[in-house]
This record gives sequence, C-alpha cells and structure tokens, in this order.
Amino acid sequence: MLLSSLDMFHNTKLRQAALGALILASAASCDVLTQDPPTALTDTDAFANPDRIAKSAVGMYDQLQNAEFLGGRALIYGDVRSDDTNPAGFFGTVSTFNQQPNDGIAQNAWTGGYRTLYGANYFLQQIVKNTGKTTPALEAQYTAEAKFIRGLVYFNLVNLFAQPYVFTADASHPGVPLQLTAPDASTAFDASQNLARSTVKQVYTQIEQDLNDAIAGLPETYTTAFDKTGRATKDAARTLLSRVYLYKGQYAEAAAMANTVITGARHTLNASPATPFNAISYQTSESIFSVAMNSADNPNTNNALGQHYARLRRADISVTPYARIDSTQFRSKDRRRTLLLDPPAFPATAAVNVFTLKYNNASFDYVPITRYSEVLLNRAEGLAQADAGINTDAIALLNTVRRRSLPLIPAYPSFTIANFLTKQALVDAILFERRLELAFEGHRYYDLMRNKRNSSRINYGDDKAIFPIPLVDTQQNPNLAQNKGY
Repeated sequence: MLLSSLDMFHNTKLRQAALGALILASAASCDVLTQDPPTALTDTDAFANPDRIAKSAVGMYDQLQNAEFLGGRALIYGDVRSDDTNPAGFFGTVSTFNQQPNDGIAQNAWTGGYRTLYGANYFLQQIVKNTGKTTPALEAQYTAEAKFIRGLVYFNLVNLFAQPYVFTADASHPGVPLQLTAPDASTAFDASQNLARSTVKQVYTQIEQDLNDAIAGLPETYTTAFDKTGRATKDAARTLLSRVYLYKGQYAEAAAMANTVITGARHTLNASPATPFNAISYQTSESIFSVAMNSADNPNTNNALGQHYARLRRADISVTPYARIDSTQFRSKDRRRTLLLDPPAFPATAAVNVFTLKYNNASFDYVPITRYSEVLLNRAEGLAQADAGINTDAIALLNTVRRRSLPLIPAYPSFTIANFLTKQALVDAILFERRLELAFEGHRYYDLMRNKRNSSRINYGDDKAIFPIPLVDTQQNPNLAQNKGY
C-alpha cells in the first residue's frame, strides 16, 4: 500500500526513535579521540563498553526532557484544566475542554510520550543483548532506571488520555497502547505494531510492575547532589508507586509505601516552601526526583514551565483562582501565598492577574515529579481513607506539611481530632492541603478526577475530561479506538 508523507509520519513516529535513540546514544557515547561518526555506530558499538553503556543510560534522561511531555507540558495539561488557573489562551482548546480529534496539542503530547517510551524500551533491549559488558550491579541499576522512566511516562499517558482508574468498577475501560518493545527498521512497519489500547487496569498493572522492579534495582541514593535529584532512586519509585496506589483507591498500600520513604529518613522538608523552586537549591533532600533542565535543554519560549508560568516571561498561565481561595482556608500569611505568588496580596482583584513564582527561571526550571511533602500527604490521605474512624497519625502528618508554611505570628493553631467531626472531613482537609502545597505541579486536576469530583470547568466523567486519541493515529491504526465523544 502506498503511503502519503503524513501516513509515513504516523507509521514511523512511535518507532522512528530507533534511529534517533541510536544516534543519541552514539553521540553521547562517542569516543572523542577516535571521532566515530554517530551514524557509523551499530547497536553493538553503542553498548560496547561500560563507558558507552553509562552514557546511554544518561541519554534516557535526555529523552525524558521531551519538550512536549515531561519537559514540562505534561504537568501543564493537568493544571490548566483545574480550578486553580484561568483559561490559558496559549492552551485554549485544552483549558476550555474544546479539543478536536485532530488537535495538535494532543498529537504532540502523545508523540512526545511514546518517543520517551521508545528510548526506555530501546535501552532495555540493548542492555539484555549486551549483558556482561558492564558490572552486574550497574546493569541492574540501569535496567531499573529504564523501568522507572517507563512507569513514569505510562502513568502520565494513561491519566492524560484515559478516564481515571475508578471510572469503572474493574478499570476495564480503554487505556493506552502498551508498547513494551522498540521495533527496528525490519519490524517498524509490521502489522503487529498496530497495537490496540490496553485497559486502564492493564496499564496500571504494567506501571506497578515497572516501579516494583525499579525499587528492587535502583540505589537508595547517589554520591553527587545532582544525581540524588536528577536520577531515579528507590525513594523516587516508592513515592510514585504510593501515588499510583492512591489513584487506584488502594489506600492502605499507598500509606505503607509512603511510610517506607518516611522511615528511610533520607528526606526532609525545607524550612521554606519556596526553597525547592529556587534555582540554586533544586537539589535539596525535599526534591526526591525532578526532570533536570538547563537553558540548552529547552531553549525556546514555548515549552518550559518558567516561560509559561512567569509574569516576566510569556505569562500564558495565570493562577488568579488559586490566589482567590478564601483567606480563612488559604491564610493571608501562608508562605505559599507570600513567597510563591506574584502578587501575594489577598484578596486577588479582577484587575490584576496573579502568577506563580514556583517557575521563574525561564527555560531551566526543574520539572518537579516527586517531593517529600507529597510523600507526607500521600501517607496522610492513605491512612485517613483506610481508617474507619478519624486517624490521628494522618492529622499529625497534615500538620507537618501545613505548619511549615504557616508563621508563628499571627498564630494559626494546628489541627486536632476535635476539628474533624467525620472521617470525610479529615480526607477533605488533606485534599485541600494537597491543593495548596502541590499547586502547579500537575496534581490538582487528577486529584479531583480520582475522587470523582468536578472541576470548576468540567464535570467528572465528562467525555471531554480527557484528551482525544490523535486522529492521525486512529486513521492509520485500525486497532486504535478513539475516546468517546471525539
């Protein structure tokens, strides 16, 4: 069958990264002294020795920086649909829930996610083919890093393009295709590559498997400050897995997994909630894992978090609804207001839009994936949801996060069991604290959806509450079903 250029793009875009990944790995691994041309290196060459394998492993993190996905946009697509931002003109069809099947933003996010997956799958295949060319310990670590990246990407893809896990009783509704191999030139056009959508349950099962495998093989920490935050650790995988359990409604498991991070005592809250977002302190122990960025990684003005969120940059995303939260709930002296909003004053007026200061460093803001404050709130919510009564340990964890941002003067009292007449009241308080603490880090919209709550702009379960499967993909892959309503 003859293919148009568009058809060719579709059929290769999830697989063409085979060449791209090889060139990337080769370029990263190229011996400067011999000046091997990247295109002259075979798969075997790129994984020929410990140094090249190590650099190929780092190359997976370069692919994780994909500008259309976890280089920042994946977080944005959650937050611009939430009740904490104004409709963002730059992302108009997303924030107004008016996307069409041929929407370019959906297409780019889908492609960006699967390209990142290709890099992880490619590495996993090559490390198996070239086993024994580095130490067994490093081989296990690199494999675990690839599986962490794959689990992270699939978690974001399935929540972007599919209804929440709890949408059906058994999570049997359509998820996303599970591409677990990296086809080469000889198989890229094979009909077997036209994958159908796996169910949401199947996708989550794969995510859990990858994260559990990652926990087994990852180090607890690294020796350099950069690697401690910019490379996957056991605690990074544990934190993400605790979030996965929350999304599934497995609350006891979420609490237990978060507790493993807490009792490990490798992480603490900074004294100020602004510190994790300061360019000179991205690598504090509060930041468990971030997609590390610099100005060379994302040099344009259209993708980086700082470009979109900062008043002095593009200023595409204003957070005025967040700033207008009643001061009896979001206190006027809360440091998340006074230090992380521009301007910080309450009440926010209609005439002045408010912007977040979490991202204020143009194109080199780190992309926060897991922070210690989330760990504390994950355990708090897990305990509160799992307990038939009002869990006092959950209250203590809630206070730990809340107190960090509340000044001693004026005095804001800590919560006690007397503040909560019901279990649900405690759960609501924890979810509200998540809203304040994790704002603009990609959580709020999904916290609403997984709890079957409406956003201010769309109802839970609405067909348009999720992205469309890109039209070009459904046209060229007869096995790929479109989302309802598109």
